[in-house]
Amino acid sequence: MPLNPIFNKLLETDFDSMYSLSIEQFREYYEKSWDDFKGDVIDVGTVINRTIKTAKRDTPIRIYNPKTKGIHPAFIWIHGGGFIFGSMEVYDSICRKITNKVNCTVVSIDYGLSPEHKFPDPGEECYSVIKWVYDNAAELNIQPDKIAVGGDSVGGTLTAAVTQMARERKEFSITYHVLINTMFDLLGITKPLSRVENAKGYRLETHAIEGWYVPKYLNDLSEAKNPLASPLLAESFKDLPDACIITCEYDPLRDEGEHYAKNLSEAGADVCLKRYDGIIHGFFNMQRTVEEARDALDLVCTKLNEALH
Repeated sequence: MPLNPIFNKLLETDFDSMYSLSIEQFREYYEKSWDDFKGDVIDVGTVINRTIKTAKRDTPIRIYNPKTKGIHPAFIWIHGGGFIFGSMEVYDSICRKITNKVNCTVVSIDYGLSPEHKFPDPGEECYSVIKWVYDNAAELNIQPDKIAVGGDSVGGTLTAAVTQMARERKEFSITYHVLINTMFDLLGITKPLSRVENAKGYRLETHAIEGWYVPKYLNDLSEAKNPLASPLLAESFKDLPDACIITCEYDPLRDEGEHYAKNLSEAGADVCLKRYDGIIHGFFNMQRTVEEARDALDLVCTKLNEALH
């Protein structure tokens, strides 16, 4: 279907000019760019900022507790931002809504950004946070056998990586995972058609993915073949958790998300796949302005409720 006209003004922005900014300038722009789109901040039970020692560094996390008493399931949130941008603040309103709608504890991770923190460090850091949640479940009033993980964009990439790590290392189990507009194949080795069809003009562009974001994340481009960098290249998709996977029509990452969903489903996972037509990458955090973003959040909460309760 045609592009939703709600994006017309946004897409008038000269995004290419942003790549001439310094990383710090671009990060500042990125944080502010969501202010008119992200949802309202709502009350939850408590919000606690902590810093925990992980495998790679001292990692800031934010713990959202529901208003109800007792022991709750947990959802670990990994933010998007091309490995280079983003923070807990950008997705604060979404984490609050999930806390209330799913009646679960949400833990948001401020993992180290690239190029200061390159592959595989962000994935190892996120894995360490999940293990810390699992090991400290009693203190956190969390059910250790009911832990889900999810993320938007590269937050989904890191989510898919940690589910594979958890499967191999067997230190804890992940009940469910949520993957939204996710990059599963960093350099498009599997030749996703959407990287050609949606290469330019829809905010996230193929030349920026493959020529700017990914090289700043990887130490060497050959690492793109590693399944912990490009989860679509895994040898096996067996014994991975059930999933909710969201794609959108005008996203260069669309086809690799749907390919990943197919591989998971064929390996035996229960996969809820939904494509939002007329929509661009990054829509999930446009809760204030885009109806489909609110629908996607409702879907995520519904699937988490089914999986965790």
